[in-house]
Amino acid sequence: MMPVVLASGHLVDAPGRPAPRFPQRVAGEVARLVAETFDEWRVGPGSVLVCGGARGADLIAAEAALSRGAAVTLCLAMPVAEFEPSSVALPGTDWSARFERVLRGSEVRVLHSTGDADVFSQTNQWMVDLVKGLDDRPRALLVWDGRNGDGPGGTADMAARLGYDVTDPHVRVIDPTAL
Repeated sequence: MMPVVLASGHLVDAPGRPAPRFPQRVAGEVARLVAETFDEWRVGPGSVLVCGGARGADLIAAEAALSRGAAVTLCLAMPVAEFEPSSVALPGTDWSARFERVLRGSEVRVLHSTGDADVFSQTNQWMVDLVKGLDDRPRALLVWDGRNGDGPGGTADMAARLGYDVTDPHVRVIDPTAL
């Protein structure tokens, strides 16, 4: 059986972020480590990658999966016209163009928020439910420094919702602050 992978992680830092979590300068190294992980997990045709579509971890993982012939499902927290400026665009970078390319090669789903909770927390639960519906032990790729995020629905929330210990062999954590 080909792997089902949930990818999540920090956004590439906006300029002036006081405490870096994912500096733009390490994006290439993160992409290399994602590719190595996907090689090890044999991600390819028949595999499914689910992610949220934001700049950084999500788009790097989606690009790597698409390049291997895997199916990619983007679970957007809001419609593209709202999501791209808030979670993708970063002046002076190519993240928006990369997002457009990934959109063209992926199945795109948009959360229909209940309004009861933070939209990003809802999206995390939606993605966990989706991957666990495909495989009761999906793999998880987390580009994460191991800390709580800036608000609800971050990578720490995703890790908790998955219910795996970060030492589980189904989990790979890439810490961009250590690169």
